[in-house]
Amino acid sequence: MARGREPTVKDVAEHAGVSPGVVSRVVNANGSVAELTRERVLASIAELGYRPHSAARELRTRTTNTIGLVLADVANPFFSQLADHIVRHAADVGLGVLLTTTQEDPAMELKSIELLLQKRVGGVIAAPGTENAAAWRHMRETGVELTFVDRFIDRIPGIDVVGMNNEHASHSATTALIERGHRRIALVSGSSETSTGRERIAGHRRALQEHGIAEDPALVVELAFRHVEAETALSGVLALPQPPTALIVGNTAVSASVITHLRSAGISVPQDLSVIVFHDAEWTALTSPPLTVVRHQLDDLAKCAVEMLHTRLNSAERLRRREKRLPSELVIRPSIAPVRG
Repeated sequence: MARGREPTVKDVAEHAGVSPGVVSRVVNANGSVAELTRERVLASIAELGYRPHSAARELRTRTTNTIGLVLADVANPFFSQLADHIVRHAADVGLGVLLTTTQEDPAMELKSIELLLQKRVGGVIAAPGTENAAAWRHMRETGVELTFVDRFIDRIPGIDVVGMNNEHASHSATTALIERGHRRIALVSGSSETSTGRERIAGHRRALQEHGIAEDPALVVELAFRHVEAETALSGVLALPQPPTALIVGNTAVSASVITHLRSAGISVPQDLSVIVFHDAEWTALTSPPLTVVRHQLDDLAKCAVEMLHTRLNSAERLRRREKRLPSELVIRPSIAPVRG
């Protein structure tokens, strides 16, 4: 703690070796706390000079049986299905869910954070953007338990993370195409500003390097999720002097529009272009031909996120940061084939 700075709830929690939520329960007498833990918290409050009346304002009684869920885009099948699973698993452990969506807009995400603070939720599961690290940090410091799902922010330590092994999934998809003779493989990815975008690009690059294939930066297209110009960006890649023979769509939000564009452009899959998309949405098996997909185990992802948050909400001790990566499955369908010629 910096000299001269007023001690905060987080300072007390770290000094006593407990979570901020435990400090809240001790100060506000609104929950059961083991006697030895209570004494340790009170000793830390006294030693640091923390004023309990400030704590009462800073950590109001929270509704620990209600959690917030902040997702980027429920129009994206990945997030809508994830939300459905999270709500169901939360209900199984007695938690209600208040859902907000940010539509990939930092301003809307900030409003979601403010709303959930006003609602005094006990915890939040979130797929965060990249521009509101300070707001997420403030939420954590006020005693709200946080679990990041699918995405995370490097600049905020101590927050649990559960996600897919995106680098391995992208590596597997690229390798499957290389094994079929493809050397010009395009990747449409989410922005490298996001953890998922960075990891998928890294896995793609690693597969190319392992097979001695020089990376062509023109074949890697980064698009912000919900990007409205996916078709324009893809047209530029297909118009290259040496166009790709295979395409990986690692940005699930634009998968449908990419496939629609290929069809309208008269590009035959897989005769002209082999295609793999991330996330096994229902429609991917209904196209002609059915699409090869990277299948995420969304039910497992949701269950793990709920369990992580539920554990923190019910723990009297401060837990170490936990991170869990779940495997994805490459489901081979007729949309990929050996390179022609």
